[in-house]
Amino acid sequence: MSTLLREALVQPVRNPFLTDSERRNEERHLCSLEATSHAVEPGQALSWGAVVENISVGGLSVALCYPFRPGTFLSIDLKTQNGMVRTVLVRVVHVHDRTDGLWRLGCEFLKPLTDSELELIV
Repeated sequence: MSTLLREALVQPVRNPFLTDSERRNEERHLCSLEATSHAVEPGQALSWGAVVENISVGGLSVALCYPFRPGTFLSIDLKTQNGMVRTVLVRVVHVHDRTDGLWRLGCEFLKPLTDSELELIV
């Protein structure tokens, strides 16, 4: 297999219509919300405990022990401050290895939250 073809197979493809969560213009709210995450793919039954570290109307940053790949769609069940559970759908934009053995995933919401929805979560 030629080098060019191999590089094309492993290079991420960037969708120009999706925004990178590192470029979020929305105000981020620091938090520490318990959450459960799982991939939205047929045959994926495993759930992973997680902690949402910050959230905005456009996305969130979550720490967990599994490095979902960028582009993966996740369902995240957030346990809000008042004890209710809110499920959101996100797409993983970037993944970073942390020194504590966890992974930090930057995710964007498939449907942005409204300000009032965000207030109910944080």
